[in-house]
Formats: sequence, C-alpha cells, structure tokens
Amino acid sequence: MPDIIFMDLNKDERELLLDSLGFDIDGNGIIIEKCTNKPYMCPITGKEVHFDNASILPGSTVVINTSAYTLSEYFSKYLERRE
Repeated sequence: MPDIIFMDLNKDERELLLDSLGFDIDGNGIIIEKCTNKPYMCPITGKEVHFDNASILPGSTVVINTSAYTLSEYFSKYLERRE
C-alpha cells in the first residue's frame, strides 16, 4: 500500500480548496455546503466542522473534524475498503 501523505496548507490554500469542493465558510468559521447553504456535518462525529479544525482527507472530498479519533475511524474504514 502506498504511503499516505498529509499536506499542511495555509489559510488561503485551504479556503481555495474548500471552495473548489463546493464549500464556503460562514462568519463563525463553520464550513457550509454551498448547494444547501447548511453547515457541513462531519461524517464521523455528526457535528459541524469548523474551518480551524478541518481536515480534507487524502484521495477524497471528505472533510472531518480533526482529532485522533476521527482520523483513526476514517483510516480504519479506508483500509477495510482497500483490502
């Protein structure tokens, strides 16, 4: 399996990437889905994703709240799909 590489993007780069994926950021820093104008919910925690705590996962358009728990949950499911 190839290595997974994380990139650290600056604020402007993260905003541009989120914009290209169909997301916006409201005045409180919450990521909003452009198509619904509703807060984007982390698929793992079920909570709103704040821009300062967001990760866009490699090889996907999945945005999550960044924590050890959410990363481990995502990668355990990602690895199951790859096997």
